[in-house]
Amino acid sequence: MDFEVLDDEVAVAHRAAAVIAADARKTVAARGMFSVAVSGGHTLWVVLRALANEQLAWEKVHAFQINAEFLLW
Repeated sequence: MDFEVLDDEVAVAHRAAAVIAADARKTVAARGMFSVAVSGGHTLWVVLRALANEQLAWEKVHAFQINAEFLLW
């Protein structure tokens, strides 16, 4: 596992969007669709705004917002 240290939450959000977009492109090419589940939070909205600017086959991307508290018990 690689770790990156970034300057602030905006940099983290933009890097996360780039990673998600790269994985989405690769997965759509291999399987025809990409699904991602995300939890809430302020940084997530920055990620989603950055992700919206990515060139993706959006009709093949399925995003779900989940409640992370549900996953803890």
